[in-house]
Amino acid sequence: MTYKKDRKVLRKVDYGAAKNSLMGVLAALLVYALVFAWGQVYQSYELEALVGGGAVLAVTAYRLWLFARFDALYGAGPARWRKLFGLGLALHALLWGVIPAWLAWRVGTGFNFFAILLYNVGVTTALGSSWMAGLRVRQAYIVLMFLPSLLVLFTTGALHDWVIAILIGSYAFYLFRLYRGQYETFWHAMTRERRSKAEFGQPPPRTNTEIQLSLVYRLAHELRTPMNSLMGMMSLLEDTRLNDEQKDYMQVAGRSGKLLLTLIDDVLDYSRILSGRVTLNTEFFDFRSAIEQALEAFGPMAQANGLELTCVIDRMLPKRIRGDRERLMQILNNLFSNAIKFSDSGEIRLDVDFTVEAEGTGVLRVRVSDQGSGMDPETVRHLFLDRFIEEGQDAYSSHHTGFGLLVCKGLVEAMGGHINAESVPGEGSTFWFTVPVQMQPDMREAQTLIRALDGAQAVVVGAAAGTVACLQEELEALDCQCSSAEGYDHALQALRAGHREQTDFDLLFVDTCSRPELALNLCRNVMEDPSLRPVRLVLMATIEERALPAIQKMVDQHDLVVLVRPAHRSSIRHALSRLLGLQRQVPVGDAPMQTPEERQRRKQFRVMLVEDNEVNQLVTRGMMSKLGYQVKTVSNGETALALLEQEGFDLVLMDCMMPEMDGFEATRQLRELEKTRGEDRTPVVAITANTAEGVQARCLAAGMDDFLAKPVHLDALETVLRRWLPSQPADNEEEE
Repeated sequence: MTYKKDRKVLRKVDYGAAKNSLMGVLAALLVYALVFAWGQVYQSYELEALVGGGAVLAVTAYRLWLFARFDALYGAGPARWRKLFGLGLALHALLWGVIPAWLAWRVGTGFNFFAILLYNVGVTTALGSSWMAGLRVRQAYIVLMFLPSLLVLFTTGALHDWVIAILIGSYAFYLFRLYRGQYETFWHAMTRERRSKAEFGQPPPRTNTEIQLSLVYRLAHELRTPMNSLMGMMSLLEDTRLNDEQKDYMQVAGRSGKLLLTLIDDVLDYSRILSGRVTLNTEFFDFRSAIEQALEAFGPMAQANGLELTCVIDRMLPKRIRGDRERLMQILNNLFSNAIKFSDSGEIRLDVDFTVEAEGTGVLRVRVSDQGSGMDPETVRHLFLDRFIEEGQDAYSSHHTGFGLLVCKGLVEAMGGHINAESVPGEGSTFWFTVPVQMQPDMREAQTLIRALDGAQAVVVGAAAGTVACLQEELEALDCQCSSAEGYDHALQALRAGHREQTDFDLLFVDTCSRPELALNLCRNVMEDPSLRPVRLVLMATIEERALPAIQKMVDQHDLVVLVRPAHRSSIRHALSRLLGLQRQVPVGDAPMQTPEERQRRKQFRVMLVEDNEVNQLVTRGMMSKLGYQVKTVSNGETALALLEQEGFDLVLMDCMMPEMDGFEATRQLRELEKTRGEDRTPVVAITANTAEGVQARCLAAGMDDFLAKPVHLDALETVLRRWLPSQPADNEEEE
């Protein structure tokens, strides 16, 4: 690679660092406003709050100016621009290092302190994937960001403040090492790119794509370790005493963390797609059920944004199809997220069709349509093209595409299908894909429902077009005719006219989508009119509307059946079964809580955690304590083996990547030791941030029994412990 090409690559790196920093700079304004306004700090320290706010605005303006004037400043001198950018980073870090330290000194380590600390952890973690060409500035950023808080906590704090300081210091030290490793990896790749074939006698230089793959794959793996700490700490914090406002903040942080995990997974899949290493796990599964789960997950998200999520699934869709369930749902989830992101109002509609081509095979066609702003033809033409990897293209052009759609394209093509999009500016967009699948036909219908409905007539009012189509598709499959009314008043008139003419409607579906107040009034009129009592009523509402006092009152007084949108086959048939009395209503009890006897029994289990990262040790111990288990922690494989030779344990949680002796070697030696001594097999569960293909198989080959990917979730941990722990502890002696 020539020197001119190197300068071009470095310019892209510098521009990307400046652009990526904008999100953190703008988030700083929001965090400051939340803490000092809503956090009641301004009322007590007005002068200090105004001074701090002025400093935040000044630093924000300076960094925005650097980005806005990038071309002019960088053209005048790249080195000078880097110094100015480094100065902006240092000022930002110093300011946001002083703010939590001041809060800890004047207010204490309350919610405001932790809100600022969470922001600091987020921006320092984000900096790990940005501006890898610079090391000293990024390391100074960590020091300035965390050192003031550490000094205040150690000098003026109590014992619990010291614990917080130790956690902050541990995480800062981890980032310090991570930044150095990223810096060395980046320049090693750049240096290797510049080596000449004649001088070293090596193959031709690696392409930009290969460098991207090596860096992206390693970074995605490294990011899972701090994400395990963040997500674990937030899950522990959720069970503490928080007020409603703090719970809202925690939910937002949790959703953001899950989105970041999804992005990490997309990055890994993207690297596999580019390198041709995509593997598919094909099996027969219920695709309709998987779609319904996705609808229930994305429905409230769409409704919170003023959108209506609907679906129409072909009644001829087989009961089970053969394919990769996780990959198909990953594609569908990406399309749902994309539609919600770029839509402000209207309906997002999912259409699923199936065409039989030969015996046992068919083509699955999925469409996700929205009513957003749409795209021009040029944008649609480049939508699934990764301009970043094409030689000579600008990585930051307007045609550049995110990972989501690129991952969808790669996965669909790996399945032998095709994906594309259609759009009309101002009217919306439709993304669709087709994949060939095998099927297990099962066209049996719910005969009990068909006999109970017996050709009934149904009318739906107030619903979105997709909901009407869904009801018509599902009710016709049950031998029930379905029509729609123009409005709530028109529906009431039609019901009364039908009663007079002895052509009564049997079912009425009232949707709150159009006008919630009119929908509830219609329900009251129908239920209170003696002449309309033969009409069976179903109210369709959002999950939030279902809890409204007005709806609950009708449920209690008239046993009103409520169908939560988005509607699908399972929810429709469940509502009809309730309406027709085909299933006995069983009160839903509370989730069983752990009894004192159960917690006492769990404390008797002997569990070992082998983990070299101190923060991850703290997170896992906290989760185990919440579940009622006690755990003994060691930091390396050698110590674990020595302890296992002396004591017996019911289960071992083994980190795979550790210095000196890793988890694979420690497990292999443990299995050899058990064979030599003739001892019973101790279950070993792998815990690792490496989710690449073959890692789980490597764990099993080394003698491990199960696999947990970081970040570890509490429910997944409990499931694994229940699966592998014996019914009774090995002995009844508790750990000291």
